[in-house]
Amino acid sequence: MMKFIIQKTALILLLMLSVISFARGQAALIILILGDKVATEEFHLSMDAALNVSTYPGLNESERGFGINFGLGTHLKLGEKWHLKPEFKPMSRKIADDVNSLTTVPDELTGEKNRITLNFIDVPVLLQYNITPRFFVSAGPQVSFLTKAHQITTGSLADETDSSIKIDIEPQFNSVNFSFPVEAGYLIKLSTKRSASTMDINLFARYEYDFKDVFKDNTVNSSKISLFQIGASVPFIKTDESLNQY
Repeated sequence: MMKFIIQKTALILLLMLSVISFARGQAALIILILGDKVATEEFHLSMDAALNVSTYPGLNESERGFGINFGLGTHLKLGEKWHLKPEFKPMSRKIADDVNSLTTVPDELTGEKNRITLNFIDVPVLLQYNITPRFFVSAGPQVSFLTKAHQITTGSLADETDSSIKIDIEPQFNSVNFSFPVEAGYLIKLSTKRSASTMDINLFARYEYDFKDVFKDNTVNSSKISLFQIGASVPFIKTDESLNQY
């Protein structure tokens, strides 16, 4: 289990570093294509990446699962301390390990372990309040659209070889879900070797709990996803300093 956690943590850290590197190289391109109006302090875009740590309360033997959350954010300044943050996250994997099987598996597979993997498109609309110039809190409604749902069952065959099967279980789940995420974040500034300028990175921790049962028939199975998320957001904001680098 510890090895699995370390692997997933390393994966999300690598993803965040990739996002930061990619975002810095693409900032001027986005400004060029979409114009100055989407790259100012009044209204700008961001690229976001996070680690989803999800649990499915109510499913017997369910353990937390680790998945990736990735997408874009928009930031509209409403006042000195207030921002509106609609986001679009087309990759949001919410996983549970060691669950009881939700479907029939071949009899020849013994000692099986089951994982359910649900992928959502998350669309949160958060209201952000800046407590200090660097520390902020946010909250708001979120609608999530299910795009895929699979059960991955691993076990042993009669000849003791390991095997796994992937089964589509999407019909068992509701296609739309609702939650109310809350988050806290902190702004850090990173400098680069080739310039004295800095790059803003928003680090955040977010929690959400579904209002709606994830299963269509909750007389058979019932659970509301509980999700903790930690990630980074890279804003594309035009400054004279940043544009002079390209």
